[in-house]
Amino acid sequence: MRGSIKLGAIAINILLSLILLSIYNFCYSQSLSDKVIGRYDINKKRLLAISTGLNLYMVSQGQIDLDSSMLLSCDAYKFSRLLPYNEGYDNGLASAGKSLIDSGKIDQAKQLLNKIKNEDRIRLALELGTYYLFKPGTNLADLNQSLHYIQQAKRDADLSGIRLWKNESLGLIGRYYLQTGDVQTSQRYFSQVVQANILAKDKKAIALATANQAINLPITYPDKLPLLKKAQELCKKAGLKEKEIEVVSNIIIEYFITDWDAAKEKFKENIALQKAIGFAHTHLAESGISFLDHQQGNFTAALIRALQAVKTMEQTGDTKFSSLYYPRLAGSYAIVDRKEGLYYYKRGLENKTKNTQLFWYKNFLAYSDMLIAFEGPAKTLKYINQTVSEYPPATLFDRTLLAVIQGRCYAALKQQQKAIYYFDLFTKLAEQIPAEHVHSEVLYYLIDIADFYSKMGDQVHAKLYVDKATPLLKGKGNLNYIEPRLDMVKFRLDSLNGNYLSAIRNYQRYNFAHDSFITQTSTRQLNFLQIQFETKNKDQSINFLTQQSELQKAKLEQADFFRNVTIGGIFMLLIIVGLLYNQYRVKQRSNEQLQIKQNEISLKNSSLENLLEEKEWLLKEVHHRVKNNLHTVMSLLESQSAYLADDALSAIQDSQHRIHAMSLIHQKLYTSDDVTTIEMSTYIQELASYLRDSFIDGQDIRFQLDVEPIELDVAQAIPLGLILNEAITNSLKYAFPGNRTGLISITFKQLNDQVFKLSVKDNGIGLKLNFNTEKVSSLGMKLMKGLSNEIHADLQISSEQGTTISLTFSSKQVVADRHIFSLNQD
Repeated sequence: MRGSIKLGAIAINILLSLILLSIYNFCYSQSLSDKVIGRYDINKKRLLAISTGLNLYMVSQGQIDLDSSMLLSCDAYKFSRLLPYNEGYDNGLASAGKSLIDSGKIDQAKQLLNKIKNEDRIRLALELGTYYLFKPGTNLADLNQSLHYIQQAKRDADLSGIRLWKNESLGLIGRYYLQTGDVQTSQRYFSQVVQANILAKDKKAIALATANQAINLPITYPDKLPLLKKAQELCKKAGLKEKEIEVVSNIIIEYFITDWDAAKEKFKENIALQKAIGFAHTHLAESGISFLDHQQGNFTAALIRALQAVKTMEQTGDTKFSSLYYPRLAGSYAIVDRKEGLYYYKRGLENKTKNTQLFWYKNFLAYSDMLIAFEGPAKTLKYINQTVSEYPPATLFDRTLLAVIQGRCYAALKQQQKAIYYFDLFTKLAEQIPAEHVHSEVLYYLIDIADFYSKMGDQVHAKLYVDKATPLLKGKGNLNYIEPRLDMVKFRLDSLNGNYLSAIRNYQRYNFAHDSFITQTSTRQLNFLQIQFETKNKDQSINFLTQQSELQKAKLEQADFFRNVTIGGIFMLLIIVGLLYNQYRVKQRSNEQLQIKQNEISLKNSSLENLLEEKEWLLKEVHHRVKNNLHTVMSLLESQSAYLADDALSAIQDSQHRIHAMSLIHQKLYTSDDVTTIEMSTYIQELASYLRDSFIDGQDIRFQLDVEPIELDVAQAIPLGLILNEAITNSLKYAFPGNRTGLISITFKQLNDQVFKLSVKDNGIGLKLNFNTEKVSSLGMKLMKGLSNEIHADLQISSEQGTTISLTFSSKQVVADRHIFSLNQD
């Protein structure tokens, strides 16, 4: 009896502790960001999703589309992906269809559509149409699916006679035609919605429809800005505050391209509107003003705005995209305090991940560029290579800036040929960036390259880059720290050409601008110090008052919390004691038996888990050591190659490339959680990049990759990698003789559930007329044939406008081979 009472008391204490812990966690576990967003109604949440999506779209400089930006924004805040598009009928309450769509259960949502009726059916049809219409990218199948459900919603809406659903259907059709590029048809549908609401004399609906008609015009479209201004007035009169802020955000985008002063004024207007409705996430607009001030040379104002943006970001806990705000502050500090700038660039890299690479990569490049002066070019280059090996550049803009910064490192190391290679690469890539996304970075680096050539005494290339930079001087932004550098380059060129009068004039302009810039810098330093002093004193006063208020508030909350916990605990304790006493006698014996069995099962499970962990660790260690050993072999071959020449050297180098292809496989297995499969798209990209760097030396050979993210078993990945190595190597070595330009296309597709096709095609000189694969006895051809047979693949080699090597294989055979191996083992 005493034992049972003791056991009951222990159980009561445990359960009571769990209850108290649950109550505490319920009250205090929310993050700061969740608390701020938790105070928002559905309209403010939608405004946050849209504002963040627009901001991500702008800062990406055209590298991702608006639909992808909106999806990233919704995922970051755990909002429904439909939220930016359903303001006409979504009041924030959960619906079965929306829940299924957000959880990715699209087929179940389609099945539900056939079971429901009336307005619920119309709503779900619109939600399915919205889902397919705003999927990232432009896919014809998705557009067709979208139109199917939108038309279904319109038919049901017309039968219902309800104006809301008829207008929502028409508006979504308008968005559909905008996605297809038919702006005029799109606007015709939006106009129908506006006219329907005018006939109904519904002021709010008129304002909302006009705003959506304006927003859904392409950027810089002639009618867009006037219509946006009209929509803002209508929203203001109708009291649609959140929609007015969204409209102003779109006006800012228009002015951002044409009139920076007007864009700044609209940013300030937006901040005032946001504060008036209690919208706390004003750091998006603050950061935008900081950027414009910095570009216009208003560095003190830029610093103040950047500080405010970071402060607001931290106060709201909205640090998901902190890599966008810390670099803005770093750029402002870097004008007068490079160490402080370097500190904030580094802060912007604290939480870098593969998923957020699009937003922190520019910060990484700026940090690397500044690091050259602090750590030296050698250490900087090592840091760049380490980062790039783990996070290769994913966008055109990132590849462009990476190339020029690598060139600057090699220039500082006095390795001119490598510097020239990367400067040429930067120039080619920069020419591909759309003009509306070219800011002062390209101009700055063009002059930097011109300066590099002028110091070498290469007048031709220096003048070439001066000519490339000169048209960009007419662009937007402040140039008082760029033009003096151009004057210095012109001074050197005139001196080399003997144009001494022109050289003197250029040098005088350089001296005047340089002295003026130093004076401005000194003034800014004093202003920065004053700002920091005033901010510190002000923050101390505010913090003191805030601490007093928070302390008093915490005491009150603590008293309420413990009172509620005490009452709840007593009540729950009485219930638990009664239940325990009632159940104890009945289940005493069965519990003891269950406990014994549970202990046995736990011991077995623990043993199995240990064995599994040990097995996985051993497999990873094997792959790691294999990779290291392969690298050792490569190093030995590299050492041996120094004493060889001609065919022997070529054979050694071919062996190095084959070993590297296998080494990449083991490296990825070691760093992956899955030690049985390889994600081939990244592997193919890295292998192609390695071979390109190994063979191409100044020759213009481009790679074009169309590779799907397919995971393959190791048994197929290693032979496939070796075949791919042979195919690419043959194209690089033999397809483009005489320093010809060329293109190598690599395609890897999944034809159906279990069949894959890899092809490597070049537009080179092709194979000889009498080429016969059966008679060729080279090691490379034997390898490709043997490895193709090993994975039961169909190898085809053809020569038509170049050479094409294709490989078709099935994943079924790997499963079959494993089954046979298992039977043999048994």
